[in-house]
Amino acid sequence: MKFLIISDIHSNLEALVSVFSDLYNNNEKIDKVLIPGDIVGYGANPNECCTIVRFLKNGKSSLKSEIKAIIQEIDIVDTDKKNITDYIFSLGKKANVIAGNHDREVIGQPSLCSTMTASAGNAARWTTKVLHKTNARFLNSLWLRKKLRRFGIELVHSTPDYPQGYLYLKNAATLKYELLYSSITFAGHTHKPTAYLYTKEKRDVSASVFIPVDQFDNRLMLVERESMERLEEFKVSLEPGQRYYINPGSVGQPRDGTPKASFMIYDTNSQKIFLKKAEYNTEIVKQKILKAGLPFDLADRVVKGN
Repeated sequence: MKFLIISDIHSNLEALVSVFSDLYNNNEKIDKVLIPGDIVGYGANPNECCTIVRFLKNGKSSLKSEIKAIIQEIDIVDTDKKNITDYIFSLGKKANVIAGNHDREVIGQPSLCSTMTASAGNAARWTTKVLHKTNARFLNSLWLRKKLRRFGIELVHSTPDYPQGYLYLKNAATLKYELLYSSITFAGHTHKPTAYLYTKEKRDVSASVFIPVDQFDNRLMLVERESMERLEEFKVSLEPGQRYYINPGSVGQPRDGTPKASFMIYDTNSQKIFLKKAEYNTEIVKQKILKAGLPFDLADRVVKGN
């Protein structure tokens, strides 16, 4: 079985569609989709992204014509549009989706423990104004955590012990083994792809981090710095006493220095997790953000990837 993990879409339609385009072009057969929150915020296409995610979760045929129209508006060759649309349709009713802090913020349920930057707050208020009622209801229906007990997987936007707190987990020392309740916890929030292995005795220093040390948090422990490599795959050994915390990075606003849509594929047969990057036209997204009157720094981050 193959899981697609996509997080922090942040209203970036072109980036989201590029993920499906990449999967189609590589003939990937996906069985389930996991989305650890932040469908909206920052970008200029919250309704379009919500509509696609709603279909992935609910598989309602009534959304198909709307999705076709959405894909038609994207700047890609016509021959690809049908293939991408059909690929999205093949994933209907296969997604498990939870809410992120931006999803909550735009429907008037801000975090009680963290505050947004000025740019993020401005984008959230803009999103609230343009968000369709059906999409607002959808965001309101999403839980903060979701367990897939059969697979030993848990979805959370930040940390499982206090999901509404939206803690930025910037290094492995932020979490303890006993605060991870499943074999694999998939999360987002930081926009930086990472994978940490915890054991009952200690945090394993050989935990893989998928980005170069010079682009990660400066407070990382020395032993973690020394163990880092830029990896594209990670072996998952689901043994007693081991738990993993894994972040696929951000689809719509990556902060690891690579301006591409970041996502992961978890293959349960090989017990491997693969980090993937999909290219898209970031300049178009930048211009959309500016045209919507959203802050310049949000547009600039898309093309820089940090």
